[in-house]
Amino acid sequence: MKGVPGLLIAVGLAIAGGLCNWFYMAQKSAELDLIQFVGVAEAGIKQGDTIQASNLTPIPIPLRYAQRLKEVAPTYNDISTVVGMTAYRDFQGGELVLTQDLKTPPNNDLKRDLGIDEVAIWINVDSRGFVPQFFSGGDEVSFIVAAAGGHQTSNASQPGQMIEQSTEVIGPFYILALGNRRGTAERAKASGMSQSSESVIAIRVKKVADKQLDEKAQLLLSRLRLSGNQALGLVMHSERKAKGP
Repeated sequence: MKGVPGLLIAVGLAIAGGLCNWFYMAQKSAELDLIQFVGVAEAGIKQGDTIQASNLTPIPIPLRYAQRLKEVAPTYNDISTVVGMTAYRDFQGGELVLTQDLKTPPNNDLKRDLGIDEVAIWINVDSRGFVPQFFSGGDEVSFIVAAAGGHQTSNASQPGQMIEQSTEVIGPFYILALGNRRGTAERAKASGMSQSSESVIAIRVKKVADKQLDEKAQLLLSRLRLSGNQALGLVMHSERKAKGP
């Protein structure tokens, strides 16, 4: 009987060893199994060029890493989705092509992007303190306006004395277009789009009634009227949202 426990232990160790070996081999198999993604050939691609099959090359990625990568990059089996696109930026040789690189400049019909309870209004932005290349459709912004009753005129009669004026920030609003541009400046340039004045910004505004805008939009338009429709300053908001407690 003394040999039976030893035999059982040996069998158990053999099973455990077999399982460990199976897991090890499965892991190695996942590393050795490769999925090919669309990469850029050694010569690279210049901004504005039409992407050809010769500009692309397969980049093999181990299966264990490829599953998540499929969510953000096309596989080489889908190379047809890349060929014929216009490169909106320079691509370096060996670079992986991402899905976001395939986005074309958005449709310029603003009405299609407006909900049934939304309208678009246009706001003039002060071009002296505004760099439009950093903005595109979908960005969240607020406007710097003169506060109601905020004029301070003390000593303003002295030559060269500036009149101070208090301000407030109204927003946020979402940009629909800058001039006639809705996507990034790079994509607009690559697509050959002729750009109009980008200091005139279309923003998305909610309606609370048939002919009444929401309180935030009404306040913005009221301050515009008080300032004589002067061009406004612009505040860019972060894409990162504050975490709750």
